[in-house]
Amino acid sequence: MTRIRVATYNILMGGRRGAVVHDVVRRLDADVLLVNESPKQPLLWKRRCRALADRWQMRYVAGGRPAGSNMVVVGPRVAVKSSGAERLKQPLFQPRRGIAWAQLRVEGRLIGAVSCHLSLDRERRLREVQRVIEVASTLRGPVVVAGDLNEPPRGPSWQRLRDAGFVDHGDNTWETFPAEDPRTRIDALLVRGTTATVLSHGDPGLPDRLLRAASDHRPLSADIELL
Repeated sequence: MTRIRVATYNILMGGRRGAVVHDVVRRLDADVLLVNESPKQPLLWKRRCRALADRWQMRYVAGGRPAGSNMVVVGPRVAVKSSGAERLKQPLFQPRRGIAWAQLRVEGRLIGAVSCHLSLDRERRLREVQRVIEVASTLRGPVVVAGDLNEPPRGPSWQRLRDAGFVDHGDNTWETFPAEDPRTRIDALLVRGTTATVLSHGDPGLPDRLLRAASDHRPLSADIELL
């Protein structure tokens, strides 16, 4: 059996708060990190995404501007079999949205990962989460879908994911937004697959002062055993 740590983090506008964000990410010690609000500046986004991954002692896999600022990065234990990114159509003047995904292998065991950041509008979220589910269905092994869903667990996008077989192992003991005084859990990390056991989920165990300073969201992590 193989144990890995998967985490998700909305880093706020490309990690604009600098060193404290990098400190949090390194302390997460994730094998797979699914990022929201990665760099998206035209012409510069890929260089900046790769630079972030380097600072985190990880490897850029997919995402950035073509994925609506979602990104997948991995640690040294993780091999990448394939990856992709897709921009989701939005009304004029609305923020970019999209999906980044990767088919990964850890010590011979497959796992899929999908990073998403859903819209503020309820109807658009429902369309977007359907596409997330479609992309996830193309990946092999257990699949993790994670990111900022912009609604709490009772919302319809969470329910669509649950209906598609994804399990929410979290609870309200670890709320993620706003980071300075968390009152709700709008960031998700859901897992589908019979060959994965979630050993822990939620609080990554980092100092409160860092989490308050680094972003407007708090990260969450899951330790997963691959059978």
